[in-house]
Amino acid sequence: MDRVGVMLLMKYLSAAYRSFVIDESEVDSIVGVWQDILQDIPNDTAMQAVRRLCRENTSFAPTPGEIYQACMDRGTKLTVYQIQQQEQQQRMLELQEYHETEEVGPMPERVRQKLNALYKKTRVTQDEH
Repeated sequence: MDRVGVMLLMKYLSAAYRSFVIDESEVDSIVGVWQDILQDIPNDTAMQAVRRLCRENTSFAPTPGEIYQACMDRGTKLTVYQIQQQEQQQRMLELQEYHETEEVGPMPERVRQKLNALYKKTRVTQDEH
């Protein structure tokens, strides 16, 4: 989703939910976060998901995560590259969470196994040149 699409989405939400208001000083940072979260979603797909979510929830505007999930739950066709990118982002978030929440010491065996599996997937063999 591009910046213009995010802005249109937010205007739609502010019209649908009178409580959905963004302070002018925060617009750039909020649009940036929404754009980052929804970057793999086509504009029209996101708008369709927002319309659906607005019909289902009359109290609160959907978050960008809820919009993303609604797009994924509807079976949006993603390219192989987009799926791999999402998997890579998930692995990086897991690793970041580990470093933020755990006392860093010797690598646990479960993490070592995940890293080894990741390296095996991304390693180029002689046959693939």
